Amino acid sequence: MALEASSESLDLASSFTLSASGTFAKEDFVIKRSGIAAINHTEVRRTGLQLQDLEFFEVLGKGASSLVRRAVHKPSQAQLAVKIINVFDKGKRDQLLRELRTLYSSQNYPWLVAFHDCLYDEGAMYIVLEYMDGGSLADVLQAAQLTGSSALSEPVLARLAARVLGGLNYLHVDRHQVHRDVKPGNILLNTAGEVKISDFGLSAELDSTTEMCATFIGTHAYMSPERLGGKPYSFASDVWSLGITLVECADGQYPYSSFSSANPNAFVLLSQIINDPAPTLSTETFSPAFADFVARCLHKEPEHRPQAHELLEHPWLRMHDDALRPFDFGAFVLTVNELRQPHAPR
Repeated sequence: MALEASSESLDLASSFTLSASGTFAKEDFVIKRSGIAAINHTEVRRTGLQLQDLEFFEVLGKGASSLVRRAVHKPSQAQLAVKIINVFDKGKRDQLLRELRTLYSSQNYPWLVAFHDCLYDEGAMYIVLEYMDGGSLADVLQAAQLTGSSALSEPVLARLAARVLGGLNYLHVDRHQVHRDVKPGNILLNTAGEVKISDFGLSAELDSTTEMCATFIGTHAYMSPERLGGKPYSFASDVWSLGITLVECADGQYPYSSFSSANPNAFVLLSQIINDPAPTLSTETFSPAFADFVARCLHKEPEHRPQAHELLEHPWLRMHDDALRPFDFGAFVLTVNELRQPHAPR
């Protein structure tokens, strides 16, 4: 929607400013139609991206704070993913700033989705990201169901877990940040064999590694018991979410019986996660090392869960290291793409 104003700028509820010339300013960011113009009162180099150079295609997903569409940069023919956010929604606006801070300051980090620029136009913000042509882990699980197996192998899951833990270790140690929404839909893959974490709109920065978050947002099905119980939580909450994700991928179904995407029972699910024993993997079906890895992630007491950097040294990940057991993860993603819907982008 267009914003009409006779004055040079409008201060909307003192939370952000829109100028008549099309400039969005909030806290440390100034964003124009031509992209991010300044951060912390310092001018930044422009990328040259322009909205008119983008051709938009299908919707890739609807996250907690946005709509994501595939786009092609017409001058270069490069494929991109563009997250579109309505700046007049306060909740989404706050998430926008959190996501931008993470993306902009983490450029070129290998296990986080790459950021190109952010453009503002007519009440909408366009965050331009790299396009991950393998879709999300949720898409992979759906494709696995088409084969009748519905479960992923340990070699696949070990490599996926190692890459996710690399991203979490960066967020936890370098940025003092809890992701708060680790789940299959926010783990992206591509045919180059890369696995990256996405959607930082719910992330919370902590002043120190011991400070706890006291808010209650995110996807309940993957939340840790301490979060669902309304207790303070920290980095261990992300480790729990990864553990639940791995159990779901290994068994081919979500581990708590009360959860169904068709008919979810939120109250029973909350009670199960808080009160029932944590999910486990059978050593008759899975390796003892994998079962132990998951058990450590899913310890009910957060102080007993290992940190991301500790889990990266676990024997299960070591036994599946590419140096010992080469595995073409990119070929795996390519195979999954072939199983996906005919209209899915390649």
